[in-house]
Amino acid sequence: MNKWQQIWNKRKDNLENVDVKNPRAVFAELIRLDGYDSAGITSELLSYFEHQYDYLKAALKCIGGGCIFEVGCGAGAWLYLFARDGYTIGGLDYSSALIDIAKKILPADKLSEIICAGADELPTDKKYDAVISTGVFSYFDDLAYAERVLEKMLDKSLRAVAVLDIYDKAFEDELLAERRRAIENYDERYRGLKKLFIPRTFFEEFAARHKLTVRFATNNRGGYVNAPYTYHCFMEKNYDELFCNGQRFIRDGTRFEFYDARRQSQ
Repeated sequence: MNKWQQIWNKRKDNLENVDVKNPRAVFAELIRLDGYDSAGITSELLSYFEHQYDYLKAALKCIGGGCIFEVGCGAGAWLYLFARDGYTIGGLDYSSALIDIAKKILPADKLSEIICAGADELPTDKKYDAVISTGVFSYFDDLAYAERVLEKMLDKSLRAVAVLDIYDKAFEDELLAERRRAIENYDERYRGLKKLFIPRTFFEEFAARHKLTVRFATNNRGGYVNAPYTYHCFMEKNYDELFCNGQRFIRDGTRFEFYDARRQSQ
């Protein structure tokens, strides 16, 4: 168990003091549990993440619903919002403490699977329209591990893979300088808690090998201190039909639908 995993396993929820009928209050608590509380959960930070959720839905082109799986789901903040919007959801995280919280807060009728395991242990038998990961790749040890996780995400996805809040290799020195300026004894406090910075070429080369469409977005919205040093990556499969577990799926607009030959003949 590495030091980051030890930290996540110590997270404790405060849901007994949260109005569970207030979705914004629940989302704020889940965001806190997922580690965005170093400067407090301000209304500006909460608005940042709510905007990012709306942006993610639009970028995935699945506003009308569908099924979403998240790698590194933590306590389930993003999945909570997707479930409220009618999506079927699934998630994986290596923190048993956060997975227990996710099981407690996510609606059972929308939850397809929730798994406690490392990202590179992601099972791929169940498929989803899109597989996403938000702010998690920066916790990986190296690019080799990140590539193994991407392979799993692609295999689990019927259509799209999205990786958000990627620490940009081009801004590594700038971000570290800012962190050292803002946080006293930064190097000592974060000893053994390194972050992975990834160049965009890593995703471009992966997409080229797998014949995927790839696009990037600069994370330039204010509200989160690390946002200017990160970017988002979206990759999409380029075929109109696929076969999974002996079943045929065909593209219907931006989603893949199960092809039922009996239904088509009626």
